[in-house]
Amino acid sequence: MKRTTRRSSVGVEEVRNSVGNFSTRFSLPSFAKRAEKLNDDQKKAIKKVGFGNLLKIPNQTISKNLLVELMERWSIEKHAFMILSKELKITPMDVALILGLRVTGDPPIVHDDQPFVHLETEYGAATWNRRITVTSLESRLEELGGVADDDFVRTFLLFTFGTFLFPNSNGKVDSRYLALLEDIEEVCHFAWGAAVLEDVFRWLCKRKETNIQYVGGCLIFLQIWSYEHIDIARPSLLDGKMRFPRASRWENSRSQQRQWFATKFKELKENQIILHLSLCSEESETDIVKELVEAQSVEMELSMLNKSLTIPKNDDLSMKIEKLQQGIELSPVPEINIERVSSSAQQDTLKRHQVLDEDKLSPESKEVIKPSPDTELDIAVESSSVRQERLKQVKALEDDNLNLESRRAQQVIELSSEPEMDLPTQSLGAWMDRLKPLNTMQTEPDVQADNKAHATTHHCVLEENELRTRIQFLEGLTSRLEKENGELRRENATLRDKLLSNSMMGEQNVKLKKEVEDLKSENKLLSTSSDGLVSRLERIVLGEDVN
Repeated sequence: MKRTTRRSSVGVEEVRNSVGNFSTRFSLPSFAKRAEKLNDDQKKAIKKVGFGNLLKIPNQTISKNLLVELMERWSIEKHAFMILSKELKITPMDVALILGLRVTGDPPIVHDDQPFVHLETEYGAATWNRRITVTSLESRLEELGGVADDDFVRTFLLFTFGTFLFPNSNGKVDSRYLALLEDIEEVCHFAWGAAVLEDVFRWLCKRKETNIQYVGGCLIFLQIWSYEHIDIARPSLLDGKMRFPRASRWENSRSQQRQWFATKFKELKENQIILHLSLCSEESETDIVKELVEAQSVEMELSMLNKSLTIPKNDDLSMKIEKLQQGIELSPVPEINIERVSSSAQQDTLKRHQVLDEDKLSPESKEVIKPSPDTELDIAVESSSVRQERLKQVKALEDDNLNLESRRAQQVIELSSEPEMDLPTQSLGAWMDRLKPLNTMQTEPDVQADNKAHATTHHCVLEENELRTRIQFLEGLTSRLEKENGELRRENATLRDKLLSNSMMGEQNVKLKKEVEDLKSENKLLSTSSDGLVSRLERIVLGEDVN
C-alpha cells in the first residue's frame, strides 16, 4: 500500500521509537515543538487551565534501556518497584513535583456509556468511532494560528493527551475527554496529575503481566522519577539550578547499552536510593504542592480521629444493667450448696482479695501490681456466674449497712461493662471455692466493692481526659473548617460582584446594539439622500431638466 507523503512530527517520532525493547507513541519532541510555537496569549490560556508547567519542560530523549530495566523491577502485588528489598512507590507528590500537575480535586473520569456531546462531532468523532487522531489535532492547531480562544485550549489539551500525558497504542485520543473540556472554567479543578499516575500504573502492570511490545503512558515522568529516586545514569542539572517542575531541570540523558544499566542496578547501594523526595522552599510555596500537603494533613488527622474514636462494641450494656438490677440471671447457673465449698478454695479467694485490697496503696505501687493469668481467668469465671448472688447479698445487707448498698451499685455497673462470655468448663466445686468467702466474711465483699469502685473512678477519669483531648482536636478542626468556609464566602461574594458587573455590561451591550441600529438607519437615510443629490447633480451637469 502506498503511503502518504505528508509527514508530521508525530509520525517521525513514532518510527524512531519503534526500535528497541518496546515501542511507544509517546512523543515529547512533538509536544515541545508545538509548545515553542505558542504566543504569550496562548501560553496564558494554557496556564489558566492548570497545564502551564508542562510548557516549561524541554525536549528530552527517552532512555528506553533505563526504562526497561526499571519496568522489570515493578511488582504488581506491591504496586511499587522492588529494589534492594525495598519498596519504592510512586506517589502523588512525585507527580506534583515532577510534572507540576494538580493531584487533588475531582478525578477526570470518562465512562464507556458517556453520552455523545456535540463537540465530538466538531472534532471528527462519531457515535460509532469516538476517536480523534493526533494528526488531525496537529492540523487543527496549525489552522487556528495565534488564536487563544476556548477552541484552541481544547485542541491543544487533546494534543497534549495524545502525545505527552496519555498516549496509547493507536495514536488517537478518546473524544469523550471533550465532555470534561466543554466548560473551560472547570478544567483546572480536575486532578489531572492523579489521572497520569493511574495511567502509568496501568501500563506498568500490563507490561509486567503480558510483556507487551507497546508501552503507553507518560514515559518522561517515569524517567525523571528514576533520576530523582535512583542514582543511575542521572544527568546534570540545567544551569546547575533547581527548577519547578523538576522535569524541567535535567539535561538530556546519555545513551547507554541495556547491559550497562543491568549491571548498575545489580551494583546499586542503599545510599543511591531516595525513598521520599524533600521539598525545597520554592516548591513548598506553589499552590499545587500546598493543596496536596494540606489534603494529606487533613486525611491523616481524620484517620487518627477515626482510630481514636473506635471503641469496643457493647451494644447490650443498658440491657445488661437493667437485667442485673431486676435480678434476672444473664447466664444459667446451677443450684449450688455453699456449705460444700472446700477450705483450699477459700484460701485462694482470700489471697485474691488481699491483692485487690492493695488498691489502697500509692499510684506507683498500683502500676507494679498486675494480676496473673490464672487470677484473671478466675475473675472472668466469677463475673458471669456470681452476679445474681451478689445482688441478693446487697439486698440482704441493705438494712444493716447503707454504705454497702452504694458500693454494690458501683460494682453492678462495673460488672455490666464487662463483655458477656460463655461459662468455661470447670468443676462446680471450683466455682464454689470462689464463692465461699462471700458467705463467711461480710467484710470481704465490702473491700472488693470498694476497690472496684476506685478502679471504676480511675477509669472514668481516664476516659474524661481522653474525651477532653478529642474535643480539643475537634475544636481545632472546626476552627480550620470555619476559616475555609469564610474564604469560600469571600470568593462567593467576589463571584457575585463579577456576575453583577457582567449583568451591567450586558445592559450596556444592549444599549450599544440599539445605538448601532439607529446609526445604521441614519446611515441608510443619508445614503438614500446622497444618491438623490448625485442624480440631480448629474442632470444639472448634463443640462437636463431637474424637475
